Amino acid sequence: MKKLLKIVGWAVLVIVVLGIGAFLVARSIALGKYEQQWTVHDATFPIPFPLKDDEAESIRNAGGDPGAVALDRARTHGERLINTRVGCNACHGRDFGGGVMVDVLPVGYLAAPNLTSGDGSITRGFTAREWDHAVRHGVRHTGRSSAMPSQEFVTLSDHELSDIVAYITSRPPVNRQIKPVRLGPVFAFLVASDPKSLAAFGIDHQKPHAVEPPPEVVSVELGEHIVQACRGCHGDHLSGGKISGDPNMPIVANITPHETGLKDWTEADFLRALREGVRKDGTAIKTAMPWQQFGKMNDVELKAVWAYLRTVPPVAKGNH
Repeated sequence: MKKLLKIVGWAVLVIVVLGIGAFLVARSIALGKYEQQWTVHDATFPIPFPLKDDEAESIRNAGGDPGAVALDRARTHGERLINTRVGCNACHGRDFGGGVMVDVLPVGYLAAPNLTSGDGSITRGFTAREWDHAVRHGVRHTGRSSAMPSQEFVTLSDHELSDIVAYITSRPPVNRQIKPVRLGPVFAFLVASDPKSLAAFGIDHQKPHAVEPPPEVVSVELGEHIVQACRGCHGDHLSGGKISGDPNMPIVANITPHETGLKDWTEADFLRALREGVRKDGTAIKTAMPWQQFGKMNDVELKAVWAYLRTVPPVAKGNH
């Protein structure tokens, strides 16, 4: 019996040592990915975008200030983009002062940084260049990788990003210090093993961005533009499945026209799902899916999304 216990004890010790060794190797690889330096194009755009010449002239003739009108318009549109499509406040907090997303011992610690001008800000002094790198490339102002899910925002146009920045920078300063990422075993293995765990590794950092978004009409082009924000959870093929690294995240739905997805859905079913949080079969959609946010899009945007989803290849659920 003693001999058996001794064998079991040694086996457990070997497993523990191997586990610790594997974690240390994974952590080293993961940290190396975070330390990766990137060369990103220098995108420049005005914040805010100026009014067209004829409109600016008309406002001046009426005694108004075209610059003030442009800024007010940009902030209003930026707020709408955040509250419908982009959802910056879901991670960075309602006050944009930063927020903790994951703080679980075996997983790790991950928090979105403070975007305001208060103490603890990481964006104070940012120009369009730094905002572009952070939002559309997943690259910090230091040139290193970040945990920002920029694959969801890489197709934002210059004008859209400019409006978003105009709104965020108009918010009150928040004094909040955010701790850096801490890699627990789960995070370490995820970042080390998944080529796309950090968005910067899957983005073409020299590809130019569109200056303006597609026209706001019901079209596949506009739908594809909007749906890019869905790929972070639903996957590149939009087929859903389990998202690794977040134990609280439910299995994500398949939104391709596959029989395990939206094959038998109608446009009315889709609009109801995003406006009321109810599936075609009458079951409720969990709040992990931000349907309340996306449901604030107007009919043109939602119908454009539906038009695009009908064109994507049907893929079985789970190939996230």
